[in-house]
Amino acid sequence: MATGERSKILRLLIVIAFAAWTLTGSSEAADVGECEPKTNASRRWSISLTRFRNESGHWVEFTSTKEIGDESGVHLMEELFECGGRKMIRLQGVLKDPYHGEIFADRLKFHHKTGPNTALINKGYTVVKLKLDGNGPVLTNRPLKPGELFEVRMDKRGTTKGYANGIGVTTHSPGDPIIPEHMNSLKSGTWSLYGPDVWSNNVAILPKYTAANMYAFQPGDRMGVMISETGALHFFINGVDQGPAASNIPEEVYGFYELHGDATQATILHP
Repeated sequence: MATGERSKILRLLIVIAFAAWTLTGSSEAADVGECEPKTNASRRWSISLTRFRNESGHWVEFTSTKEIGDESGVHLMEELFECGGRKMIRLQGVLKDPYHGEIFADRLKFHHKTGPNTALINKGYTVVKLKLDGNGPVLTNRPLKPGELFEVRMDKRGTTKGYANGIGVTTHSPGDPIIPEHMNSLKSGTWSLYGPDVWSNNVAILPKYTAANMYAFQPGDRMGVMISETGALHFFINGVDQGPAASNIPEEVYGFYELHGDATQATILHP
């Protein structure tokens, strides 16, 4: 969902049929689907959920209330109708998740200020290379939070270069004019993983850091980067932490991914 989109609405339909107010005394079940309810707009129900869980993790309690101003609750409307000689009640309600909008509004995506050889699709979650020759770096739309994984899946690659992909973090912000076509040519504020090696400011600081060479990745393979709560740099290959790669990383860094070499399309993933 795009930033600022309203909270997701989950619609619930609850049909309650019982023998109270029986007119005929018949024990045969009526086909509720053939009966038309009549809305009684003067009758309103409101149920707010109290999130208790038992050891098995199941919901075990909810609370009913007359207050309907709480958007985190379940709001029900009562409908009365007759069906097969019985009086029926249908409760139709709306459940609004108060956290849904906050979660999606803060999701990582690629920043719209990209280089001349890249374009964004899929609401900013996917980057594509416009020309096969050259590279295409793109930064995240905001700095990474401590402990937050910036993970990218390679969707497509060519076969002409024999190498692909680059990922890392940088203190430079999106739109910074010094950001080049190839991130590993920067001389300051950049830590990256290309192939099996960790680089910082165009200097290899940890050769053969990982046995999983990103240059050989195929569509569907994933790579990620994270700054720990203590400022350590970690890279991830297909969800597996490859261990500390550097320390004392600045607090505010952007994640970057590069459509390097044969890589032609990639997508940000979310836990």
